[in-house]
Amino acid sequence: MTTPAAHRVLRVFYRDYDNAVGIASSQPESLMVSRIAPLAERLLVKADNFLGVVDRNDVILQCYVADAPDALTLELVHPEASGCLRLTLPRNEALQCLDDLPELFDESLLPGAQYIG
Repeated sequence: MTTPAAHRVLRVFYRDYDNAVGIASSQPESLMVSRIAPLAERLLVKADNFLGVVDRNDVILQCYVADAPDALTLELVHPEASGCLRLTLPRNEALQCLDDLPELFDESLLPGAQYIG
């Protein structure tokens, strides 16, 4: 049985260079799933800022501002992998993807993603 999204928690790390705040990837902090998309919306406005979300199997969903205007890049990184799955989406679609993340991340999270080795 899965926990409702409103009560589920995932671990996050991020860096906000403008405000000089962040959480190290080596020590991610717990955050309710319902708060991840709003955090990303505030955080991912500057090119160097990033957000990482970690599932319970240590699979990481990394998010950062893409080179294209009004787009975000999402990367799915498995702990033992040498590469990642990468997908760039319009900002609103990427934020929607972050709005209700599952407990475990897999390839279905980023349909159409390209493997980067």
